Amino acid sequence: MLLHKLRNKLAAKRARTYSAEQRQRLFTLATRYAPFVGILLALVGIVWLLLLPYDGYSKRTYISENALLPGQVNVYYGYNDIQTAEFYRNQLSTVQTWDSQSRASYLQSEFRKMGFVSGLQRFEHEDETCVNAFAVYRAPRSDGKEALVLGAPWISRTGDYNTNGMAAMLSLAKLFKRNVYWSKDVILLTTDCGMAGAQAWVDAYHGLDQKDLSSLVMPRSGAIQGVINLDFPGTHDYASLGLFYEGVNGQLPNLDLINTLVVVAGRTARVPITLHNDHAPVEGPWGPYLDSLKTMLRTMTYQASGHPSSEAGVYLRYKIDAVTVHGILDSDKLDSLFGFQRIGMLIESCFRSLNNLLEHFHQSFFFYLLPQANRYVSIGVYMPPAILLASSLILHSLVLYYCIPSLVPTTTAAATASGEGSSEKKTTEAVPPAYSLEPMRIGFALTVLLATHFAGLVQFLIMQSALIPEDLKIGACAAVALLVTVVGSLLASRRLPGQHDARMLKALCLALSGCCLSTIALLNFSISVVTALLIVVPYTLATASLRWPIRILQWVLLAALSPPCLVWAVSALTNVSVPQLVSILLGDHHVVRAWLLIYVCLGYWPVNMAMHILLFSRPE
Repeated sequence: MLLHKLRNKLAAKRARTYSAEQRQRLFTLATRYAPFVGILLALVGIVWLLLLPYDGYSKRTYISENALLPGQVNVYYGYNDIQTAEFYRNQLSTVQTWDSQSRASYLQSEFRKMGFVSGLQRFEHEDETCVNAFAVYRAPRSDGKEALVLGAPWISRTGDYNTNGMAAMLSLAKLFKRNVYWSKDVILLTTDCGMAGAQAWVDAYHGLDQKDLSSLVMPRSGAIQGVINLDFPGTHDYASLGLFYEGVNGQLPNLDLINTLVVVAGRTARVPITLHNDHAPVEGPWGPYLDSLKTMLRTMTYQASGHPSSEAGVYLRYKIDAVTVHGILDSDKLDSLFGFQRIGMLIESCFRSLNNLLEHFHQSFFFYLLPQANRYVSIGVYMPPAILLASSLILHSLVLYYCIPSLVPTTTAAATASGEGSSEKKTTEAVPPAYSLEPMRIGFALTVLLATHFAGLVQFLIMQSALIPEDLKIGACAAVALLVTVVGSLLASRRLPGQHDARMLKALCLALSGCCLSTIALLNFSISVVTALLIVVPYTLATASLRWPIRILQWVLLAALSPPCLVWAVSALTNVSVPQLVSILLGDHHVVRAWLLIYVCLGYWPVNMAMHILLFSRPE
């Protein structure tokens, strides 16, 4: 009886179907309003993004790993250690001007005087010989299977010598040697040649040697559990601390590491701490919101570029949580400056907390946004805007692909055979698109996309070629893009009408863009959002038109979104020359293995070229 009722219910449900007039009305509505619905989704996503810095969408940070116990120990960094740091500061003021080999040898001798196992690592970077110096302290209560790293580069992120940072590290090394409570080995590292030095060392430590960063076998310890990098430029005191935590390709350290530094800075060292460089606070009722917005935008800028914000960022791809502590100078806060004592207390207490770890960082978040040092936005809150932006493209692509005019049922008026002159509506039945056997004419669209992706591969090879000067690479890639778009536009304009070439090409371009955005959002949220904000509205509104003014206007807009124009815009905004930007991009690709160059050449630019060709296709 029950089965009979279910069978009848399913049969009745299958019998209910839309009439031809209803399907025609639905297809008309979908075709007419799909672009507006897509733009509405994009606007909702943008508004959601702007709400993220608001305190109502973020939570206060907390320590998830109970074993850390930040700020719960007595620190021993005292007067004698301050005197040691000042002694090394005077020594380093002279040593830092020596060549790489000489100053690395000086550090090696100092490490050996303290009783550490020390070594040098020589490597080549941009036709320059660089030397890293490092030492390993074998903890007396350790089996050598875990280690912590305290690092300091020779050159600060400000371009000055990292004199105070190096001096603080050497004084802390003596403090670490005096105590026997360590359960993990401590590695002391000084890097040369910026991020290339840190990348060369961590690669060699894990047994990987790059061709451009050749190195020798080195003494090793155990698996690295955490890294704190000291960046205190000059010989002056500081007003506050800045944390730089962004890694390669948008990777982030475990939030517990940042929370530990923030808690210790507030409880033990009692120094003000912020994210990145301290900027002047905005006054007024909107001040806290705008400050949080600036902080989030700076984080998203680092993540979208794929460039690590500091040397600590290169460790993250090896699943090593790392952060850089940077000393910020401020002439307006001369009454609240701090020096070696608070720096030493901060680092000692943080290392004591890391020493308590029983296993690798895993309790807290790896995906988050920080509007403030003590507030975070979780992935469940910031991911929906990226999905909304990608969904707007995918929705429009589905409408373009399925709502083809030839498959939409139409209703026509025809006179009846009777002599009364009355007329009735005769419906031209058509099979619903989902069940149509008519082949989709996507050959031309696929050909265009294959050609543009091949052109993107050529552009990728041009960018890596050593035969082309860096100041000509952008121009050479732009010439390839112009050639492909001109040839493709000429072929598209000569296609026969009625083939739906423009519709299919736009549908595939939007679908490809939407799928790429939603996929990349899981790996690098910021680059997905930045790309979506650039392309969603222009790509949605782009269409083939017979009016040349509209074509030219759309072409100019799409050209402004092409990588060469974006590079020139970034150059104008940052006052960095185009060759320098290209050098940074190539350096990130070769040294720290950033994905931005691959993404631009093989993902973003091919679709941009295909959209240029779309403008000159035959409209329906």
